[in-house]
Parts: sequence; C-alpha cells; structure tokens
Amino acid sequence: LTPFEALRTGTANPAEFFEASDEFGTIRPGLAADLLLVAGNPLEDVAALARPEGVMVRGRWLDRAEIDRGLAEIAARHRR
Repeated sequence: LTPFEALRTGTANPAEFFEASDEFGTIRPGLAADLLLVAGNPLEDVAALARPEGVMVRGRWLDRAEIDRGLAEIAARHRR
C-alpha cells in the first residue's frame, strides 16, 4: 500500500464499508472525528503514525505522556 492508501484504510474506507460516510471517516463539519497529531508527514513516512505527539478523542486532548500512561495501564492489566 502507498502511505495514502494506508491512511484511507484506517479512516474513510471503514466508514464506507459500514455505510456511515455521513457520520465519520473524513474531516468535515458535522462528522465525528478522533484526530492523531504526528510530528512528520505520514504521506511521506507512514511510520510517523506510530509516534503520535497527541490524540484528540471524543473532544478530549491526550498528550504523549497521557498516551504512554494509558498504554502502560493496558499492558499491566494484560500481564496478570
């Protein structure tokens, strides 16, 4: 896949599959959107998506430290 195709695979394509393009999948007024902020351009380096600077989830901003804490909590729960 090209980087563009990889991005579509996780955004617009699922919305189209679930016939919900009018609800999510692209950034447009009125649509639900969780956003990922990365330092680089994922169209040039798709690996930038693996290193998010922050995430907007359901209107709440999570910075890198909060993401790391959440991932550590999930990992700890699954080590039991």
